Amino acid sequence: MDKLKSLLLPLAIVFGAIAVFQTGARYGATTMRAYAIIREMQLPIAMYVDETADQNTVTTENLAVLIDQAITSGVKHRQIWYLNKQARLSLDQALVYALSVRGDALEEWLRAALTDDTVTPNRKAVISEILAALEEAKTELAEETSNSDDTDTAE
Repeated sequence: MDKLKSLLLPLAIVFGAIAVFQTGARYGATTMRAYAIIREMQLPIAMYVDETADQNTVTTENLAVLIDQAITSGVKHRQIWYLNKQARLSLDQALVYALSVRGDALEEWLRAALTDDTVTPNRKAVISEILAALEEAKTELAEETSNSDDTDTAE
């Protein structure tokens, strides 16, 4: 029993260090992923908005798919509770612009996919989660935008 007691403190220290490292890695990775999602959005959105008239249909559709994928990643990622505040703010700003460009079309496509009989139940569950996250993001971002507009006009 004495040998076991002498091992408890070192084990507790080791497990505590592992927990601290894991928490730090989780926070850092989540923050970096948010910035990566923002970067994934920037170029396709710029190309989609700036040169839509000059591009052929295939290019526009491919850009739309890239933007939609980044939006879905962003709206799901912003739900993580341990996301850094600055990263969340940057992600929200990018999502406001992306949703203004492609939000309605993405939401329409997701709703159509839910009613499609060829989509498996597992896929429908994932699509439902994404749609719920998209609606939540649109609501929260609209409220935040209106709140910031109110504070700007009050000054």
